Amino acid sequence: MTEKYIASLDLGTSSCRAAAVTPGGRILCQKSVPLAPERRAAGLSEYDTETLFASQLSALHAVLEAAGPQNAAAVAVASQRSTVVLWDKSSSRAVAPVLTWEDGRAAQEAQACAFSQEEIHAVTGLYKTPYFSAPKIAWCLKNCPPAQKALQAGTLAVAPAASYFIWRLTRGAVFSCDPTLAQRTLLFDVNAKNWSGALCKAFGVPVEALPTVLPSGADYGFYEYKGVKIPIRACAGDQQAAAYAMGLTPGKCSINYGTGAFLLYNAGREAKRLPGILTSLSVSEDSLDGDLLLEGPVNAAGSVFMWLNACGLPLETAELDGLAQKSDRPVWLLPALGGLGAPYWDFSVSPVISGLSPLTKKADVAAGAVRGVAFSVADVVYYLRKFGLESAQISVSGGLSRLTSLLQFQADILQKELTVLEESESTLLGAARLAARRLGVSTEWAFPPVKRMVSPAIFGVEADKEYQNWRKFVEWCQAKPAL
Repeated sequence: MTEKYIASLDLGTSSCRAAAVTPGGRILCQKSVPLAPERRAAGLSEYDTETLFASQLSALHAVLEAAGPQNAAAVAVASQRSTVVLWDKSSSRAVAPVLTWEDGRAAQEAQACAFSQEEIHAVTGLYKTPYFSAPKIAWCLKNCPPAQKALQAGTLAVAPAASYFIWRLTRGAVFSCDPTLAQRTLLFDVNAKNWSGALCKAFGVPVEALPTVLPSGADYGFYEYKGVKIPIRACAGDQQAAAYAMGLTPGKCSINYGTGAFLLYNAGREAKRLPGILTSLSVSEDSLDGDLLLEGPVNAAGSVFMWLNACGLPLETAELDGLAQKSDRPVWLLPALGGLGAPYWDFSVSPVISGLSPLTKKADVAAGAVRGVAFSVADVVYYLRKFGLESAQISVSGGLSRLTSLLQFQADILQKELTVLEESESTLLGAARLAARRLGVSTEWAFPPVKRMVSPAIFGVEADKEYQNWRKFVEWCQAKPAL
């Protein structure tokens, strides 16, 4: 290959993906490296730091080799957001396990913070839960002696996973992140666009251990590979990068189906805070300012099928559509891995499967899982409707957007037409678009073309009945005491 490209990375939860993307948005080649967090017990999810970095680097090197390092115009990095790395700056070695965004062990540290939920939300746009980084950091500083030692020596570094990756790529020359990732630490003041000294003190995190915050499209140093110095020109949270690729302008809505599912509604620059919904920052091109995104995270989407596989019920993505269509008695499945996300924020609930009978087949469980993901997303959409927030059309992307059964049921239950993008790798495209803009080589970015439209196939009365039955099921699950 001789065509110039951007080496774009999506450092995800269950895989590290990389692609060679032209400045106009065309994917030349791509590579995916599987990555599995270690889940030793309920509520725990962590990576070994070196395994994580090796997977990320393997994906990048595969693309550089395939497309030629000499043709790489830049590297762009998008990453899972609340996953946090603690390391010693003097050695670049981790001083604690890498706790993923799914990890809930820091519930006590979250509750110990003296700030109320309302105060936290006003400063960060988020909520005081163990699934954001600050409680995880506090837990590590309390329970990991190497982290305590680095803290006392003044060599502790604490940052999102993308920052550690860039630190290693640049051999310690760059210690930075963008606002979309800084916000997920629960230590970033989204109003002042700076680290909150008060929140850092509340969670016991020294401000000097945190990275410099730069725009999403900025100079993040360079990576030297086989004698070629490749500039790193973008860093962003995965969901915001995906929204950027889809051209999510004010008033528009998108759903990205990955390990979790995330609904984003662009509220523009006007501060709009809704109880139970996150107010996230969009990517920033030239400064730290961006649009405000109302975000409803669904904790489990793709991970539901990984969980079923671990339970001895293998469900391959390629067979899901066929199975779901064969079901005539779908079970009720609450995909509450890590509890319920928006708009409930109930972490006491575990996954529930109901409606099993001697007649239940594998197809019924597959259909129940697909419907459970769609219903969970619908919870966020229905909640936003109460506040008069609705988009005429919803764009969808992500790995699970390849499932016809999921998108059809999603359109049915929402009574909304879904726009399915031709390229499901929107996160990779969004990161690449940021880098291209920073390089000044993208004049006409080709947004991912529309593959098809999915329209509701049932009437509103039937959709409403289905959704009301779902709401009763969720309420039953929440009321049922854990065994």
